[in-house]
Order: sequence, then structure tokens, then C-alpha cells
Amino acid sequence: MKNILNLIARLKKSPYVRNVATLATGTTMAQAVSLITAPILYRIYSQVDYGTLGLYMAIVGVVGVFSTMQYVQPILLEKEDDDAKYVMWLNRVINVSVSILIMLFVAVFGTYIGRLLGNEGIAPWLWLAPISVFFGGQGQIFEIWANRKKKYKILSFNAILSAILVPIVSISVGLYDNGPLGLFLGLLVSQVVPPIVLLITLTKYDDLGLKYLKWDRIKMKAKQHKSFPIYRLPSDFINRLSNQLPVFMLSAFAGPAVVGIYNLCVRMLGLPIQLIGGALSTVFQQKAAQDFNETGSFNAIYVKTFKMLSLIAIVPLFIMLLFGPFIFAFVFGEEWRESGIFARIIIGMYMMKLIVSPLSYSWYILNRLQESFLIHIYMLVSNFLIFMVGFKLTDNYLIVIGLFSVNYILIYLYTLTRTYTLSKKRILL
Repeated sequence: MKNILNLIARLKKSPYVRNVATLATGTTMAQAVSLITAPILYRIYSQVDYGTLGLYMAIVGVVGVFSTMQYVQPILLEKEDDDAKYVMWLNRVINVSVSILIMLFVAVFGTYIGRLLGNEGIAPWLWLAPISVFFGGQGQIFEIWANRKKKYKILSFNAILSAILVPIVSISVGLYDNGPLGLFLGLLVSQVVPPIVLLITLTKYDDLGLKYLKWDRIKMKAKQHKSFPIYRLPSDFINRLSNQLPVFMLSAFAGPAVVGIYNLCVRMLGLPIQLIGGALSTVFQQKAAQDFNETGSFNAIYVKTFKMLSLIAIVPLFIMLLFGPFIFAFVFGEEWRESGIFARIIIGMYMMKLIVSPLSYSWYILNRLQESFLIHIYMLVSNFLIFMVGFKLTDNYLIVIGLFSVNYILIYLYTLTRTYTLSKKRILL
């Protein structure tokens, strides 16, 4: 007992633990709002409505990887604040340009995309994609600056704000409109308002104005960090496409209702990742980068983070395996029971993702972007083959999803082993 009390006392004094707790508190409150309102929302909107929203979010998630051409991470990695601000403006300029290009792409190919993915109802909603990509990119830029400056209370507040806005708008509109309008408006408001709040708040502490919009410095930073668009951009694009592949394939082969069922499962299983993994990831990135810059190694924080995440993953794993279908039917209604069956199949993959995702930032700290890129290529090719061959051999989408899950677990195991080994290597700075 004395040892336990001493451990608790040390943890309370640890800045790392306090920062994680600050972010986790905000995320916990945000997810509590989502959990409380979810049973209401899933009784207002149909499986097809959620399937259409899920397909839209998958599309925006994939194309959104180009919103900053992945120059956003150097904002955190730069040693001097002024240099980081030039990188911020590099990201902001790219974000505006990409958003305009996406608007033009939707104008030309929007209808065709809906037919290709088996849901023509998605076409009019794609006009919102440029707005989502623009504000999503701006939000990401300001979030990483807040992380650099350790403004975790601001990030925590923003998470709560976003969580509150979605159900307020979605429920209010859903009671009067028969269709997915409320879902899309709720999503849009949650994407637009938080970046604006972040910008207003952060400018109280730092000058982020136009004086850092200097084209010569911006071009220099673009060249200095060119490995990010060259290697990280394709890697992240492939990773997001791999993650959203079930949505695209289920939409094309099984229809929007199945996409809605699957997305509810993914949303609920993603809560631990957003709740704890997101907070740990944010603080791990800052602490690991700092340790590496100061000592040339970051194994201590790597092991500490791994242990914390592994302990957290055990509980949801067993709960979903034992009671998944019952929980989903009880909370969201009998029509959503199949989401619990999906949960049983992919819970192992999601718990591995909870553990590995924060630690995979090791690739970027050590500038092993090429190695990460090769892993993501294998990820995309292997998962695409699983879906294409699987749906040709069977109409049972649960079997195909099971094979997809097993493949991801194997990829996560390799990533975990490799990044742990790299974290131990001391680099001479």
C-alpha cells in the first residue's frame, strides 16, 4: 500500500501525467456528451442516413490528408518559435489552395462519385467537402501550435465545445426534418466553430499574424521539410484510405444501411482511442520529440506510454467480446444489434490501434518516413485484395471484415516491435 501511495504521489507531480490528465478530462467530458446523446440521435436518424454521413466522412477523411500536404508536423518539431510560425503560414496557404481545388473537383465529378460508391444520395452533400477540408486543416494547424506551446486547457475546452455543438444541432434539426440534413449540419458546425475559437484564443498569447507570411522564408521551410509531403503524405493517404476501405467497399457491395451499422460500431470502439489514446498521443509527441532533441533517445517515455495504453485496452476488449450485441441493442435500439456483432469481430484490431497509434509517431521523430511509407503500401494493397477477393468468394460481409481485422492486427504487431527497437537507439546530436 505504501508503494502504491508513493507511486500515486509521483504521478501527481509528473508534468507528463498532468498534461495527459488535462487533455483526457476534456475529451472525457466531450465523449460523455456524445454517449449521452447518441441513443437519441440513433433513434431519430435511420441506418441509411448514418450510412450517407459515414460515406461523406470517409471521403473527406481521405482527401483531407492533402489539406496541408502534411507540413503540419514540423510546426511541433521546429526548435525556434519564429521558424514554427513560418511553417504555420506554409500550411495555411496550402490549405486554402487545396480547398479550392476540391471545390472544382466536386463540381466536375460529384455525381460520378456517388454512382461509383453505390450511394447517389451523397452527391449534393459533397459540396460541403471544401468547407470541411478548409476548417479541418486550419483546426489541425492551430491544434498542433497549441500542443507546441502546451496549451492543453485550450485543447480540452475545444474538444468539449465540439462535442456539445453536434448533438444540439443534429437533434434540433432532426426533430423537424426527415433525412440526414441535421447530421450534416451538426458535423459542419463542429468543424467550423472550434478552429475559429482556437485562433482567437491562441492569438492572445502569440503573434500569429501576417508578418510571418514571408514567401522567401516559407519557400525555405517547404524545401527544408520536403520529406513530409514526399514520404508522409503518401503514407498518411494510404493509411486513411486503408482505414476507410471498409466504408467504401461496404457501400459499393452491401449498401448504405450496412455502412451505417458498421459506422456505429467503429464510432463506439473509437471512443477509447479518442478519449485516452488521443490525449496520450498529443503529449507523447511533445515529450518524445523533446527527449530526442535533448538526449537522442526517447525509450523511457515510449515504454511508459505503452504500459498505460495496454492496461487501458484490456477492459473494453473483454466487454465487447462478451456483451457486444446486447450492449448495442440495449443502448441504441434493436435495429442496431448487428453493430455489436461487428464490434466482436474488430475489437482486437481497435485495441491494438489504441496502443500502437500514439507510438507510431516514432517514425517521424527518427525521420524513418520511407520505412513507414512501405508499411502503408503493404497495408493498402493487402486490405484491398482482402475486400476484392473476399466479396467475390462470399456475400457474407462479416467474414470479409474479420479477415480485414486480422490483417491489421498483424501490421500493428510489426509496427509496435519495430518502433520499440528504434526508440532505444541513442542518436548522436
